[in-house]
Amino acid sequence: MRTFSTLASLGSLAAIALAQSEVPIPAGYGRFPCSLRNDDGTLSADPNQCLDGALLPPGSADDSGLQGDGATPTGAQCVQAYPDGPYFCGIAGAECATDDNCDNGACVDGACTGGLSANCEVDSECLGYLYCTTPETDTVGTCGGEGTFCTDPYAGNPDGTAADNFDVYNSYCSTGFCSVAAGGLCTNFVTQVDADCSFDPDFACTADTETGRPLVCNPDTLTCQIRVDPTGARARARRAAANGKAALFKRRACPMSHTACAIEGAKGFECVDTASNLEQCGACASEGGVDCTSLPGAEAVGCVAGTCEIWSCADGYQFDSATSACVPVLA
Repeated sequence: MRTFSTLASLGSLAAIALAQSEVPIPAGYGRFPCSLRNDDGTLSADPNQCLDGALLPPGSADDSGLQGDGATPTGAQCVQAYPDGPYFCGIAGAECATDDNCDNGACVDGACTGGLSANCEVDSECLGYLYCTTPETDTVGTCGGEGTFCTDPYAGNPDGTAADNFDVYNSYCSTGFCSVAAGGLCTNFVTQVDADCSFDPDFACTADTETGRPLVCNPDTLTCQIRVDPTGARARARRAAANGKAALFKRRACPMSHTACAIEGAKGFECVDTASNLEQCGACASEGGVDCTSLPGAEAVGCVAGTCEIWSCADGYQFDSATSACVPVLA
């Protein structure tokens, strides 16, 4: 059984990761990607990438105890890791006749087992890069469960930063969060204001469970606090200065948390909380504020700290993280 001394920080892991990987590793716990990108941008299975001669082991296949060093499968089937996700050879759900057909893990009743949250007693019962044990070599009982290892010297993008590899390593945990700063272990995100984030200031904070607003780790207190958009705040300050004394007069008529916004087609103004107003998000409509409800393809939206956030897309659309927008699903 390996000890944690075999692992390094994520920065070091990126440096020693498999040199043959020239493209970013897709999120998913399998060691052998087998996706084929179609002309319309969707993914499909490419069985040719799972042929025995095509599989290159990420490690040395010397059974060192590292999951990356596990034996390379033979006759592995290419299956999807999760709906709309990438494909990997020999992961959970792949058809098999023996354990050799699986990417680590085991063949049970004709299918590879040992995926996320599967029951386990030892690391070898878990598929791909998933682990069952803690640094003290104790088992947590589930593959990728809280407290298990979630980093491997052969995983991730060799040229990537910690942020580049964040989603990749998170996919090795049933908790959805692999904290490298906490020792390369699966842990839980921090979801409460004022809660401790000192164990991983860069990534521990996520969204407040009560309000849904995004959190960030305060570098002074090392506690999670509501994230504020400084860019939006500066923009509002510049607009207020440009409007001069008239704007100052109107603001005095509104609570400090609200902005005096002109009423379209009428004289006067209304007091609007532009930090949370769906139709005048970030600023008054007349001053460049965004109507979050009019975002193309968006079904559920919110205005958080003056910025529109898309929570779900309508049928026929999918969220594009690169543009933070809902885009049509290509047929």
